[in-house]
Amino acid sequence: MSDYTGGDLNLRGLAWGAAVIVGGIACTLLAAALMLRAQGPAANTPPRPFQGPAPLLQPAPQPDRAAYFAAKRRLLDSYGWVDRQAGIARIPLDDAMKLLAARQPAANGPAPATSGRTPPLLVPRERR
Repeated sequence: MSDYTGGDLNLRGLAWGAAVIVGGIACTLLAAALMLRAQGPAANTPPRPFQGPAPLLQPAPQPDRAAYFAAKRRLLDSYGWVDRQAGIARIPLDDAMKLLAARQPAANGPAPATSGRTPPLLVPRERR
């Protein structure tokens, strides 16, 4: 059997404790409101809302994207100057790969293993 009689709970003390907690919260909120009023808005708050026009969005950007990639493909597949004064030209990608492959020494089999070493860099010949 339990010895609890139910009379040892002090409701007046519990009410005072709850009132102290609620009063502390109210005082904290009042102090925060007074501080915000005295200090003004935060430093990262914009002075006024943005009033500019809305951005113009394309309803269907796919044709412009296709035209962009077609123009880039035409550049990859054509001849032209990148910098005429410096002598830098653009050639089609397939031709460039063929020229690079022709420059490599002919081998009758797979390339030998480099035993963990980095292969040498291809450096252009110096102009005379």
